[in-house]
Amino acid sequence: MNPPPTPPAGWYDVPAGGKRFWDGRSWSADVVGAPNATAEYEALDPFLPPPRATATVATVPMTPLVESPPAGWYPGPTGALRWWDGRQWGPFAPPVSQGGAPARDVGIAYLFLLLLGGVAAHRFYLGLIPSAIVFNILWWGGWLLSILLIGIPMILAAAIWWVADLFLLPSLSRRANAVRGIGL
Repeated sequence: MNPPPTPPAGWYDVPAGGKRFWDGRSWSADVVGAPNATAEYEALDPFLPPPRATATVATVPMTPLVESPPAGWYPGPTGALRWWDGRQWGPFAPPVSQGGAPARDVGIAYLFLLLLGGVAAHRFYLGLIPSAIVFNILWWGGWLLSILLIGIPMILAAAIWWVADLFLLPSLSRRANAVRGIGL
């Protein structure tokens, strides 16, 4: 028994809006003419059944009447970016999360360490607040208690910690970015 014939290759309407190309065996990866980016992503279902043989094939001549703009990303009617390849519109750009926290730069952390290391500004910058408070208690408490000579070990411990941070700062910065969800 032969399988039912598949419809010919061409552009077919998809339920979410727009058109998708059927090559005779499978759907293309692009949707053209979707009303918005959400509808386009809904239409990209890889398990979308093949079109019915009775569907009409939309054919549009692709000869431009005027010189077209160069290939690139252009904003669509909804503001979402869409790819123009020089002849036809392609997919929308993937949605970008807005309001993400900026990455913590190791260079800025080094500036804080070298210029404001006595207040542990580099640790506050990287979000390591409990350890920054402990460092400040050791450093400034040690200076306050140095008159009684019991603060000198506290100052030495804070100084050793400061020197260790010179070497640990790149890994601390990477870890702070990983906690914030920024892969650098």
